Amino acid sequence: MKIVSSLALIAALAGPALCGDLVVTKQKHSDAMEMPGQSQPAKDTTEVLWIGKDRLRVDEGDTITIVRADLKKLYTIDAKAKTYTALDLPIDLKKYMPAEMAPMMEQMSAQMKVTVTPTTETKKIKDWDATRFTMNMSMPMGGGMTQELWVVKGLGAEHAGWQEMYASLSASNPFGGSMAAEMKKIDGMPVLIERSQKMMGHEMKSREEVVSIEDKEPAADFYELPTGLTEKPFDPMAGMQMGGPGGKTRQR
Repeated sequence: MKIVSSLALIAALAGPALCGDLVVTKQKHSDAMEMPGQSQPAKDTTEVLWIGKDRLRVDEGDTITIVRADLKKLYTIDAKAKTYTALDLPIDLKKYMPAEMAPMMEQMSAQMKVTVTPTTETKKIKDWDATRFTMNMSMPMGGGMTQELWVVKGLGAEHAGWQEMYASLSASNPFGGSMAAEMKKIDGMPVLIERSQKMMGHEMKSREEVVSIEDKEPAADFYELPTGLTEKPFDPMAGMQMGGPGGKTRQR
């Protein structure tokens, strides 16, 4: 009987979790950048990504993003201001901008080129066997970005469709549609991303790294829109940082 019990315990510890959601914690760092009229100090943040069945949540600072594939909704919450915006999935940004702006944004989006290239290079990152992918991005009005992504297959595999939900976060940016489509080519979860962005003759580097992956049972209302919030209209241009996706530059 003791042998049977021990074997059952080993199987429970070794086997995949049958309940709970996948929780991915990332440490993110952006270098300082200075250029005429624009400034960004160095920044360190922690992002916590929860992956559940047909739903996803990202917490970073005061910003909470909830994707509900079952409701076809994406909510972005400002916990400090107690406001939120709501988008219909799949995202069609033309619904949220003045009609006269749509042609200009379509033209600029068409000028943005994103290419994901797989490689056969592998290396050990923590306990994971990761494979390198390279993403190159050219942006309207000049500039560009290169990302080196180290990707692990199988993480989050029990939650089918999580990559589609995660890609919708990029699609809420006027320049993010091309990146969202190309990201779907990446088979697995990036555990390390190193970025180099060039803009107006200046270079900014950033990185994000997964520091832990665990299984947790969320609270019953964890993926629900909190009460007591005020809805505000979605502004596509507010989500577009200087330099396009990945750039976070503020005016002086």
